Amino acid sequence: MKKTKINIVSGFLGSGKTSFIKKLIKESDDFSKTVIIENEFGEVSIDGTILEREGLSVREINAGCICCSVADDFASSIKDIKKVFNPDKILIEPSGVGKLSDIKAICLKYPDLFEINRSITIVDASKYFMYKVNFGDFYLDQIKNSDTIVFSRYSQAKEAGIDIGEIIRDIKKENDQAQVIDSEWDAFMAIDLLESKIQESKAGKLKIAQDRLGLFNSHGHHHPTNSIDKDGDQCSCHDNHKHSGDDFSSLTLGIEKTFSREDIQSILEDFDRGLYGNIVRAKGSLPGHESDLEFDYVPLEITIRDLDGANDHHVVIIGKDLNSEALSKVF
Repeated sequence: MKKTKINIVSGFLGSGKTSFIKKLIKESDDFSKTVIIENEFGEVSIDGTILEREGLSVREINAGCICCSVADDFASSIKDIKKVFNPDKILIEPSGVGKLSDIKAICLKYPDLFEINRSITIVDASKYFMYKVNFGDFYLDQIKNSDTIVFSRYSQAKEAGIDIGEIIRDIKKENDQAQVIDSEWDAFMAIDLLESKIQESKAGKLKIAQDRLGLFNSHGHHHPTNSIDKDGDQCSCHDNHKHSGDDFSSLTLGIEKTFSREDIQSILEDFDRGLYGNIVRAKGSLPGHESDLEFDYVPLEITIRDLDGANDHHVVIIGKDLNSEALSKVF
């Protein structure tokens, strides 16, 4: 049986994994032979819903990380997907607190069925050193086990005076085999990362055909492709899930109250002030006075936008030492 190629798009909480996957999909001619596996740390898949709005069918594994508490669900899911769909490719978006080393190990348990094609890690350039200091080896696991590094918030970091070159040099100390793309991701075709053909030049050296990617350091890598189809499957777990790797907790709240943009802005600014614990990621949808609203939060960065026709409303909050009682009251 032909092996299914696995592509992994990892990254820490709020790094922009889902946005990058949407870019991949829009740049692809056909996602009909690729299955997307979406893993959320919370009980409700917010990102899976976002991808489904693109007309995609997404298989969800929620309420934990595929590297730990739902590892068995993940292992059985990829085997089921292979048996039922036999796709050319599987695209995995792990939880932002998943260990890439563990996720790859699970994928490689079935060498007769799967091979890892690309493991891409999205790094928020504006918060790289902050997260490295705060979360250490836990944060660096994704960087050390990735073959390709893509930056999010690249221009924002430069405008803030952050030295991208220093970040790249530091990443290369952690993983000198990784390709590091030294540009804003709007400056290149993301799908080229999956479709780059390795060709042998007359000099006998391997090189990547698409030189326009602007790679900081190009090494010979495999060649990916693209596609999608899916079945929605949820695993139900606890409302407040603890991650064994670094003491992260997630809180999932159903929302019935109505909020204004100002209400949401004020709550999220209180997140920055640490009033509800050390919150590193929050997202969700809320009933608004004039239209439904959705928000994204990472430290010092708040996005609130209109949302059309949400059927129900949930908020997922991830961090350390969460004040669950106070958060339940405010929402």
